[in-house]
Amino acid sequence: MFKYITFNNGAETVCFLVAMICLTRNVSRIWKLLVPYLFITCAVEYTGVFLRKHHQPNQWPYNILLIFQILIVSLVFMNLFNRYFKSKAMIIGGVAVLLLLYIYETFNQGFFIFYEVTYNVMCVLYVVYCLYYFYLLLNAENYVELEYSANFWWVSGALFFYFGSTVINLFRGELSPINMGGHNVCYYIYVILNIILYGCWSYSFICKQWLTTTTSRSS
Repeated sequence: MFKYITFNNGAETVCFLVAMICLTRNVSRIWKLLVPYLFITCAVEYTGVFLRKHHQPNQWPYNILLIFQILIVSLVFMNLFNRYFKSKAMIIGGVAVLLLLYIYETFNQGFFIFYEVTYNVMCVLYVVYCLYYFYLLLNAENYVELEYSANFWWVSGALFFYFGSTVINLFRGELSPINMGGHNVCYYIYVILNIILYGCWSYSFICKQWLTTTTSRSS
């Protein structure tokens, strides 16, 4: 069993367990969705490792995860934006674009090759969402103590991960030939990005459950 544990799925598993503890009884249905989302993420990662170690194609599980990533992460962003403006149309538009790309890649290349175009566009879109959220936060009238803000830490983790993923996608040709310890440098960057993402998300779940704030500091 331990041979299937990596830094990536290890960080995801810890985050899932924290989510189980912190979000199961949370009143927000959107935040509750992150529990099954993280379970699916862990299942896909362990499946991917299992298939790779048995020399089987392992890209197709990540295409399944991509659907949930598009839908659930977009719903969380809509929930965050709705505190400042009605964002339903904007988020649905983004989801529609990503799903159209997903369908196109399904028919164009089949299900067993990772949908890079959809993933890359999704990363760029989520970076824009994150930056726009911080813009709204900076210009909001209500004071927010960032160390207690679940929203802030969730978006911070997402920004680090999706911005880093975008950079890797842009410079993969230059980075891939660089090998360290049997892996190319992209692998190690993704490990760092995953630890940052799931570390920030875990802390955001803790903030959501235990670090009580006033309405003006609401997360």
